[in-house]
Amino acid sequence: MDRQQIALKLVLDSMGLKVSVDSFESRLILQKAIYLAQAAGVNLGYYYQWYLYGPYCPSLTKDEYAVAGELAQGNDDSQGWTLDGTSKDRVATIGPLFKGKDKSELSRRLELLASVHFLVSRKQIPCSRIDEIVQTLHKHGKSFDEQKVRDAMEELKKHDLLAS
Repeated sequence: MDRQQIALKLVLDSMGLKVSVDSFESRLILQKAIYLAQAAGVNLGYYYQWYLYGPYCPSLTKDEYAVAGELAQGNDDSQGWTLDGTSKDRVATIGPLFKGKDKSELSRRLELLASVHFLVSRKQIPCSRIDEIVQTLHKHGKSFDEQKVRDAMEELKKHDLLAS
């Protein structure tokens, strides 16, 4: 594993998430979890663009598969490495976002949170325009209603991912 892949594994470990690429939902969870970690201030160097299921980073997908492959062979180069204190603190602020959900519910929830954050933080749609966020998500084939988007906005604010 290279240093970025080691950092990726450490961040996922600190969020209580396994490096798993065995299903679409698992890969979506990893994509959105790392997106949200970076939004919280953990600098892993991944760059996202809009794709079918919200923010997506092709180089992260490559790293996910590389790390999963190494782990499957019994190689864990992250042993002996730790996250810096600031990154640990930032991951801790968003940790509750990843707890207590089954894989299907978690993947859908993280897709919504990351998508809303992406649209607002990239200045594509102002926070105050919930209706436009909903319309944009619908235009991209997402069935999130206005209440779900409002709830996502509140959760993002609660975890300091969007300004109040």
